[in-house]
Amino acid sequence: MDWTVYWFMFPACIVIAGTATFSGISGAALMTPVFLVGFPLMGVPTLSTVAAIGAALFLETSGFGAGVFHYWRMRLADIHTVRALSLVTVPAAIAGALLAHHAPVTTLRIGYGVAMLGVAWMLARDGDSQKKRPDAPCPCIVCESECATAECLEEERRRLRTTTGTTYTWCAIRMRSQRVFSGIGAFLAGLISTGVGEATLPLLARRSRFPVPVAAATSTFVVAVTVVAASITHGVLLARQGGLSAIPWNLIVWGVPGAIIGAAFGTRLQGRFPERATRIFFAALFGGIGVCFLIAFTVFAQRFNDLPLKP
Repeated sequence: MDWTVYWFMFPACIVIAGTATFSGISGAALMTPVFLVGFPLMGVPTLSTVAAIGAALFLETSGFGAGVFHYWRMRLADIHTVRALSLVTVPAAIAGALLAHHAPVTTLRIGYGVAMLGVAWMLARDGDSQKKRPDAPCPCIVCESECATAECLEEERRRLRTTTGTTYTWCAIRMRSQRVFSGIGAFLAGLISTGVGEATLPLLARRSRFPVPVAAATSTFVVAVTVVAASITHGVLLARQGGLSAIPWNLIVWGVPGAIIGAAFGTRLQGRFPERATRIFFAALFGGIGVCFLIAFTVFAQRFNDLPLKP
């Protein structure tokens, strides 16, 4: 096993984990394309689709673990919401991971590309919701400011004070549907490595009216717990099928430190960029990833086959 072949994953994971933790969106959404499209183009040993999904989730766990620690110290996450969503997302992610090892490879790849286009559409569509709707139960659509809670039910009232002294007050509405969307996203995360962050962060901020910093921190907690369950499931299944050698340790040894360092930077960037600009950036990024994936695994399917080289 060549322990230096994946050295470039150290700086790559710093950038990817920093971007993911800052945004609250799944880091595996950016990691999987590097494994399945980038590795063949660079001429380095490739990974099978399932191994790439498992490795992306494991590295995401490392990065989001550092993010969780930072947000925990800041007391920025809504722990009540984290518990409620995790009860749904963890079993859903495990179910998706189990199915991934039996689903056709082409289906997983095409499904990933379509999912990326769906995420891009959702983020772009959020940009049209900046104007206040007259029927909105909470007066702020972009919840950087506090929502009035006079009309909230008692169980919907939320108040959070961070260690920096900032106090957030909001009305957490539509949480039942949030559990459904996050559960679907978690299933897709286990299946194709992405979905839970994309189904949690935007909807917490847009539908449930969470303040954006609180939504990002809460989403980070939910994603971390969920991908831990999914990555452990993938790891166990890969080890059962091919032994411990089936796990790309020579990639993980470079990726984990990079993910931890990147997450530390990413948490400190939270709130320093305009929400609209961030949304447009990620909409364009995920749209580009989706298009590249669909082209790579349809038009150039022979070039990106699922026959990994031995590291």
